[in-house]
Amino acid sequence: MTTLLKTGSARMRPRARLISLVGDELISDEPVAIVELVKNSYDADASQVEIRFEGGESGKLERIVVADDGIGMDLETVLDCWFEPGTISKRRNARSPGGRLFLGAKGIGRFASARLAENLALESRAKGQEGTVFVLLHWGRFTDESYLDEIEIDYEVRRARDNQHGTTLILEQLRKTDWGEKDFERLHARLTRLISPFQEISDFRILLNIPDYPQYSGEVQPPELILKPKYVLKGKLDDDGCFTGNILVDRQERKSFLSHKITGGNAKPLCGSFEVEVRAWDRDREGLGPLSESFGMGIQEIRRTLNNLCGVSVYRDGFRIHPYGEQGNDWLNLDHRSRQNPVLHLANNQMISAIRISREKNPELRDRSTREGMVLNEEHRALEIWFKGVLSLLEEERYRIRPRRKEEDDRVEPLFEALDIAMAASTARKELGKDHPVALMLSDTEKQVKIGIERVQEVFSRLLMSAGLGQMVDIVIHEIGAPLGKVNRQVVLIEKDMDKYCLEETKRLFFPKITDVKGWLEQIHNLRGRLEPQTPAKRGRATSFLVQEEIEDNFHLYESLLQKQGIKWQIEAQDSVSVKMSRASLGQILANLIDNSIYWIVDSKGSGNGGRIHVRLKPHDHGFRILFSDDGPGVPEEDQSRIFEPYFSTKRGGSGMGLGLYICRLVIEPYGKILYRDDVGKLLGACFEILFERKVGR
Repeated sequence: MTTLLKTGSARMRPRARLISLVGDELISDEPVAIVELVKNSYDADASQVEIRFEGGESGKLERIVVADDGIGMDLETVLDCWFEPGTISKRRNARSPGGRLFLGAKGIGRFASARLAENLALESRAKGQEGTVFVLLHWGRFTDESYLDEIEIDYEVRRARDNQHGTTLILEQLRKTDWGEKDFERLHARLTRLISPFQEISDFRILLNIPDYPQYSGEVQPPELILKPKYVLKGKLDDDGCFTGNILVDRQERKSFLSHKITGGNAKPLCGSFEVEVRAWDRDREGLGPLSESFGMGIQEIRRTLNNLCGVSVYRDGFRIHPYGEQGNDWLNLDHRSRQNPVLHLANNQMISAIRISREKNPELRDRSTREGMVLNEEHRALEIWFKGVLSLLEEERYRIRPRRKEEDDRVEPLFEALDIAMAASTARKELGKDHPVALMLSDTEKQVKIGIERVQEVFSRLLMSAGLGQMVDIVIHEIGAPLGKVNRQVVLIEKDMDKYCLEETKRLFFPKITDVKGWLEQIHNLRGRLEPQTPAKRGRATSFLVQEEIEDNFHLYESLLQKQGIKWQIEAQDSVSVKMSRASLGQILANLIDNSIYWIVDSKGSGNGGRIHVRLKPHDHGFRILFSDDGPGVPEEDQSRIFEPYFSTKRGGSGMGLGLYICRLVIEPYGKILYRDDVGKLLGACFEILFERKVGR
């Protein structure tokens, strides 16, 4: 038994340097610090806040003044709340005296002043009070050697000179004195996006006073340019995952949605309901040309303005959550998504978007302790997924209007230089005059050739990617054979050794597991065998086979997905059809159709809720005919003419590349055709007629 020598209690004593540590950790830069001070003014029920930058003859900044007309603070509030880092005063009440939801709830906004300057002079007069409180803080006194409770802060209360209430912060001995135009431009952009574009906050103004840069002075408002986007999507996603809103193109309503289901089945947004506004532009010269003429701005200047403000911001109760929407903050990976399908998907720098949430309706979308974004939980992930689902509504409509993507410059890839007639057209205009019939004809031909080249370039780049993937499949199919054989042999040896050396109890425990492993290895072996004819080395080779067997083999490739959804499939064949042709060509078409059917059945019925696929095979005079139908939602009439175009896809959230049916069309062209026929299928969803009538040996 040990002998107790001493007991007692003690208190933690925070060092004064905690002020600078916390400030540097939570306040990443000067614009963020100023935004925090602006938020404090809003919490104080101010109708406006002014930020003044004052400098001396040297051109260096000497002080920053932040003044508001809020309710101000009396001496008791200053001593009990402002002098208390980490105060919980705002947590006791969710709203300000004027009814505003507090933006600051951690009691750390005051550390922003320590991030900006060495000295802080605070002047505050509470509404209805006679005196003004003066406090002078020298943050340099908060050194490594001092404790917080050792530092005394002097204050005074003087009789007010007028009836003006509010708080003024005077920041001197600035940590950064060499503010330049780019710094003020960045601050202006940050403050521009601070208040939500939903206009629910109309009683709070932010004023900037920067004598050397009048272009950034005055009331902070977004540039008029961003108020005139080419495309607008506005609306609300409700708790059931249904979207109500509309799409505008050139400020005219193009399409409206009423309780439109974003995903199939009964899926609901875990993040809660939210509102969206997406403003988007085509950034090529044709798209920005009208704006250039309207505002008298160059194309590059317009792009720079959009770059400063582009992105997807998140606003909670009217104010933006940092850093969502910051320049370069592609938190939704929209650029990667756009690179995968550049014709359909919008990139991050093509849109200025707002997602509106609230503490009440989205309680699990919480800020990180560092105030740098929200906690990356399941609710946050749901917000990402559901926003992309809503965004796809605009992208699909934009594609219908503008199915071709022009590059941002007019360069032609070297491979296509022989088709470029720009020089000939230019010479004709110069020698004959721009209105000469030959010059006009060449100019029109130049435009048509340019459109054709761009279309070919898009398809060519994708086909190169597909070719590379095909070579990779060749390598994988070849190389997987050796290790697969070794694993099989090792399993057999393990089974023999266990049978020879292990006890019966051990055998009963492990032999069933070994049997499972052998079964899985057999599945891999069978899958390799089915994939091997699809590789580039063997694709196109004519072989004799039964069409029904190839159909069945392709369904077996998708067996796990079909079983997971509970999809029942049936092949109806009156006669056995034997052909000699490229088996892989038929397989590629069937695989794309099966994959599409599974996706849309799951989307419309919900995961695990069954579905049906029916395939009817009939001999033809010179080949055979397949009717492939399912009981999914089918293809809307307005999309039926586009589904075979490259990159056209209506899959939710941009999950489709829009190449499957296009590849089907390319593959079948030597043999016949593929058509969408919603009037002949046995089931009431999508139905495709695949007709092989040429180069099919029977």
